[in-house]
Amino acid sequence: MISDRGLDQSTNVYVALFAVRELNFSLVAGGLTAAVVGIVGVSARIGWGKMMARGVSAPKLLLLLAVLAMAGGISFLGAQLTGSTILLWTAVVLHGASALGVSVVLMAALLRSIPASRMGSSSGIVTAGQFGGFTVGPLLMGMLISSPGGFTAGWIAVICIYASCTALGIYLVLRARSRA
Repeated sequence: MISDRGLDQSTNVYVALFAVRELNFSLVAGGLTAAVVGIVGVSARIGWGKMMARGVSAPKLLLLLAVLAMAGGISFLGAQLTGSTILLWTAVVLHGASALGVSVVLMAALLRSIPASRMGSSSGIVTAGQFGGFTVGPLLMGMLISSPGGFTAGWIAVICIYASCTALGIYLVLRARSRA
């Protein structure tokens, strides 16, 4: 979870720099990329929360979020390799819609599955993992971006982590099915 949340935060931190430095956006347009991530992310959190409230399975939503996040990572890499602003905006929307919605699904899943007596410690562990990622992710992404691989290395790392989240999501869905 730390890696996933770290990627979320590192992408939030570096998306504007990427747009300005690699795709020649103005500073205002670069800032707009981060603003759009936030707007889409807040809207997505509300939407994913409503889906959880209607009883949609947390493992299925987590799998969907991981696939969307991986598609966002692939779009960031595509924007890097081609200079495509369309791919950048696609990545921005996919990232906002997926990676920023994970926390709502995780907390709602806890509410469904953890006894009230353990809720404080369980939610604390999840939150600690998220904030651990928030502190480590931007540093690691900065190190990758500063390496000879640049943003390409960073986006490849993002894709690999989200691919592992997708594999974990598949496992959770299959595990839930076998228990049913």
